[in-house]
This record gives sequence, C-alpha cells and structure tokens, in this order.
Amino acid sequence: MRTQMEQMQTLMKDNMAKMAAADAAMKSHMETEQASMKSQMELQQAMLNQLQTMTDHMHAMTDRMAMMPDPMEMHKKTGATTKKDKGMADDPTK
Repeated sequence: MRTQMEQMQTLMKDNMAKMAAADAAMKSHMETEQASMKSQMELQQAMLNQLQTMTDHMHAMTDRMAMMPDPMEMHKKTGATTKKDKGMADDPTK
C-alpha cells in the first residue's frame, strides 16, 4: 500500500500535467483567435480599399461628366428638338 505522501505526489503530478495541457490548449486557442481577428481585419481593410477605389472612380466620372457639354444645351444651339422634347414642352401638366 502506498503512503499518503506518495498519493499526494501522484495527484500533484497529475494536476500539473493537466494544467500544462490546459495551458497549451488555451495558448493554441488564443493564437487561432488572434489569427482569425487579423484575417478579419485584413478583409475589412481590403473592402474599405475597394470602396475607396470605387468612390474615387465615381468622383472622376462625375468630374469628367461635368466637363462635357450639356446635351440639352446642344439641342438649343442647333435648334433640333425631338417629338419627345416638344411633347414635354407642350404638356401643361409638367
């Protein structure tokens, strides 16, 4: 029969081993979480960059369109009006 001291030492060794295993598992879990958060942030940054690019593109298009002559102004200069334009001009409800 083992002494009480031996039983205590065995129990302590078991507990130490369990704690070490739990510690390793927790460390691994934290590293996984950190990697997940990092990739999540990278994805969000990529999405923001894409949105910024699209916004810049839209601004450039708007600027280019602002520089173009207005189609209605061109109609007035040439004196050409389509039936649709006449109809709208003659329509009293508009």
